[in-house]
Amino acid sequence: MSSYVANKVYNRAEIHAAAKQAGLKPGNDTAGITVVGTELCVFWNPYRGLYANRWIKEPDEFIYSGEGSSGPMRDTAGNRRLKDCHGDGTPVPVFYKVQKTGSHWLCLGEFTVMEVIAGVSRGTDKVLRDDIRFRFQRIAQEEISQPLPDLPEPSPPPAPTEDELWALVEARAKKTAGKRKRATKTSRDRRVSDPLLTAYVIQRAIDNGGTCELCGVEPGWFDDFGRPHFQAHHIDPDIDLVDWIAAVCGTCHDRLHHGSDRLDRAVGLRATVRALQVAAGRAVFDPE
Repeated sequence: MSSYVANKVYNRAEIHAAAKQAGLKPGNDTAGITVVGTELCVFWNPYRGLYANRWIKEPDEFIYSGEGSSGPMRDTAGNRRLKDCHGDGTPVPVFYKVQKTGSHWLCLGEFTVMEVIAGVSRGTDKVLRDDIRFRFQRIAQEEISQPLPDLPEPSPPPAPTEDELWALVEARAKKTAGKRKRATKTSRDRRVSDPLLTAYVIQRAIDNGGTCELCGVEPGWFDDFGRPHFQAHHIDPDIDLVDWIAAVCGTCHDRLHHGSDRLDRAVGLRATVRALQVAAGRAVFDPE
């Protein structure tokens, strides 16, 4: 059980000082993810206005950005520790800054790291990079009675263009020396694919009219960025290359996995995706 009390406002400087006085790790008093004493803690400062840090259901569920302001986010330090908490279920105390100035942080209690989400975003240098985000869910405990700051939601950043994403895809292809097998790494019960490739194929569909690459119909709803919502489907489950992945609507995705005609549709979908790549002047890969 955490040594911190939910609903209590703490002075952050005193939290770190108390750990140091006890002969324990004081932690980094400016970091969002840090070990204080024996506990990994998350300190969320909403006044920074980061879109990646946002509520799903206040005050019980939220998304939080991993460490790293520019360049690819690494599987190290706080990011590694939060991934370990996701794997073994270790709860994480979360503190939320309740005043813009000063050092007043409300303890929201303990949270479980429910999901580790790999994606693509812009760093502070405006350059696209791999990122990591974490979904937290509050462990059942007393309700939060302290009011949280009423702040406007940060605006979503502009989505990367197809050209920007393709430049990253090409750069990564050179590093992997043509390897195209889909990763066997799993996240709980799901296979993990390269989020850059997913981002690219979804942008490809948006640039080609915003319709499903199988049925040609708009999905009918939008994501957090105001774009048509697509799901990435691997035509061959073992191949993780952009011309072997399609952006499809939810109905077609189900059909491609469970329909009696799924094999025939996969053949047609592969031809469609290949044609889209050729029309855009992008590379295609024939079966080995």
